[in-house]
Amino acid sequence: MALSKRNPRFLIVLAFGLLLAGCATKAGWQYQPSASTASTTPLPVTVAVEHFQDQRGTGNSRYFFLCVIPLVPYCSASYKRPENANGFLTETAYNFRPSDDLAQATAAELRQAGLFREVYVTDRPSDPNAQLLLRGDIISTDWDGTAYAYLIGPYANLFYILGLPIGSVQDTLNLKLELVDNANGHILRAHEISQSCAQTEGLYYNYAEDFGYPQMFRDGITPAIASLESFAANQPPGFWDHLQAAPGQRNRSEDR
Repeated sequence: MALSKRNPRFLIVLAFGLLLAGCATKAGWQYQPSASTASTTPLPVTVAVEHFQDQRGTGNSRYFFLCVIPLVPYCSASYKRPENANGFLTETAYNFRPSDDLAQATAAELRQAGLFREVYVTDRPSDPNAQLLLRGDIISTDWDGTAYAYLIGPYANLFYILGLPIGSVQDTLNLKLELVDNANGHILRAHEISQSCAQTEGLYYNYAEDFGYPQMFRDGITPAIASLESFAANQPPGFWDHLQAAPGQRNRSEDR
């Protein structure tokens, strides 16, 4: 009899323990390039990937605390810059450096494709050691989350234990990429990545999967690389010859 009286309290404590264990963790950007087949004959040019320009909004709003109030069905949070936010659906924070991480991921994908002789990330604008520049603008990395309270405030954890969803997450990733001739600033190729990812999370499914940015980037960069390969293959003979000397090398040759 005493045990049956303690069961509801035990379940509540267990639910809180499970949720706190997840919410005490800090997730982070981790990326592995696609397993694409490298080009057998890379183009005789070097590409410098510049750190991406951040064009995102700055507004972050969080109202998850409202879920502790009885009769509130759900509460939400919306972050334009998730790396500056604290408190997600099942994670505390997200370690993400968009300008650097997305540039590094782009360079990794280009190297994996083997389309160019050399690809590297540069801190220098219009790096004189490269014939081509890859520039990117970060338009959005929005994170929108909704937690379900089921009208019962702090006791919603009991429903989570029974398998009902903790909440849902919607991520978006919008980028603009440009391949630029470093000698004259001419844009050779442009591509836009526009991806979204929706996830419903529960204690027993999709738990601690608040962030879909690496997968969204992979899904978006794959057609971008394919488009670039098609562009390179369709250029007339000799198109790449005039690019073989980097701008810095050309200037030194002219000075002589």
